[in-house]
Amino acid sequence: MLRILSIILVVLLSTGVKSYSQGPVYDVVSAGAGYTNQSFYSLQNGEVSNVSNTDWDLAFQISGFQASILVNGKNNVRLFRSGIDVNGWSNITANDTVGALNPANELLNQDTSWWSGAFNITNDVSNPFDLGWGVYDFATHAVTGDSLYFIKLSTGVVKKLWMQSLSNSTYYFAYADIDGSNEVNTSLYKQNFIGKNFGYFSFATGMTIDREPNKYSWDLTFAQYMSTTPITYKVTGVLSNDSVTALKVYPVDVTTASPWGGGSFSKYINTIGYEWKSFDFNSNTWAIEDSVVYFVNDRPGNLWKVVFTGFGGSASGNFEFYKEQISSTGVAENGGKPALLNIYPNPSNGVFNLVCYIDKYTANNSASLIDINGKAVKSFDLSSLIGLSQTTLEVRGIAAGVYSLQLIVDGTTSTKRIVITE
Repeated sequence: MLRILSIILVVLLSTGVKSYSQGPVYDVVSAGAGYTNQSFYSLQNGEVSNVSNTDWDLAFQISGFQASILVNGKNNVRLFRSGIDVNGWSNITANDTVGALNPANELLNQDTSWWSGAFNITNDVSNPFDLGWGVYDFATHAVTGDSLYFIKLSTGVVKKLWMQSLSNSTYYFAYADIDGSNEVNTSLYKQNFIGKNFGYFSFATGMTIDREPNKYSWDLTFAQYMSTTPITYKVTGVLSNDSVTALKVYPVDVTTASPWGGGSFSKYINTIGYEWKSFDFNSNTWAIEDSVVYFVNDRPGNLWKVVFTGFGGSASGNFEFYKEQISSTGVAENGGKPALLNIYPNPSNGVFNLVCYIDKYTANNSASLIDINGKAVKSFDLSSLIGLSQTTLEVRGIAAGVYSLQLIVDGTTSTKRIVITE
């Protein structure tokens, strides 16, 4: 029943707001049975790549200052800080693991940002050069590792691990059995992963892995991962790429004049996340929230509407959804630029619905109807609007013809052509 209501909601929304492109597009993305895969997805171009999500253990940030290092929670890789100084690397014994592998001491990736990996969350926030696993030296432009770790692999084997340094675009690290046997000193060269968010490493093969598409080619990734909010457990959902922002709108009431209300786009990569679905133990099926809509600013700068309609669970790993491009204007990060996103119906007999994004309250926010001679024939006060909004503009009594509607927000103007019929 919820799935049927979701489809009805999509139809209502698509008739209420004329699509920038060709209307809602249905798509299915799969993480595979048991969620073994990870899909990288472009809202504009569809699935970019679908790769195994169980063949890697560590992921190293390629560009940016944070030097984020992730662990593969999907693959049950678990990380613990040993509390032992790096000078004690050779003296570690099995006794040192007693108590250290307590779940309360586990270090986890933060699912709000790609740049807060499990190795980074112990950083001293008062020191901007402390990256968690090491400290950045402004003089040498190198990060020197200052922490030793215990890492439990998917096989259950526990190893000691030392992130030694990041120097000359290379991560250097060492790992060994707890007693010091089978020690490996290895590295990951960032230049081998140009254009990627992360380079990957597998303990099983001792090799680096190039598994991620170009960071500019995808907007969303569908996968199983460890969630840390509100509690820690493994979930299956959707995370956003860096520089992709999203807005969750709930509940959607398409009968009101402003069904989306106000809202700010978020940089948190888990804004879509996993809570658009829940498991119904009575029917033993997945239920989809029928009143949730997500608006997503993709990497090229387009604004999309996404509504989920189905989820296959671990049997198939399928994500079912509708997407619709509603603007090529986009909404910038941190509140965004003012954007006149849509006017419908167009042409109209004098009653239009204006869809716009306004990043802040300003007394002078307004819209004006401009005729072909450049004269303002009607004005509208928009000072009460904020965020992503829809409002009705009535221009009855105006002569039929072609006009421009100007949205003016804090001195910035956006314009769209409209047609008034008899």
